[in-house]
Amino acid sequence: MMVPSGALTASGMRRLSPVQWNQDGCHGFGVQAREDVPVFDEGMIRRALLRGSLVCESVDGLSHAINHQLWEIGYVARVQSDPVDHSVVVEVSKSRS
Repeated sequence: MMVPSGALTASGMRRLSPVQWNQDGCHGFGVQAREDVPVFDEGMIRRALLRGSLVCESVDGLSHAINHQLWEIGYVARVQSDPVDHSVVVEVSKSRS
């Protein structure tokens, strides 16, 4: 069953629209926002994810590139990847600084 974008999942995560990223065998990555991320920041977060993904050509460097962009607006990301099916999920939350 597919959870619609913006819906809250059982773990308290909100699914945001995926980001197209055709690098390193992937066709894009899923994005989830934790409960501490306000809905009104989603556009700003998406733009930061797009900027970070544009400069990165490998899954290994994706976390650094995305976090560099998100840190400037007060967020951090955890990037999870599966080398078998080339799926990537980015989990965004407020920075703890």
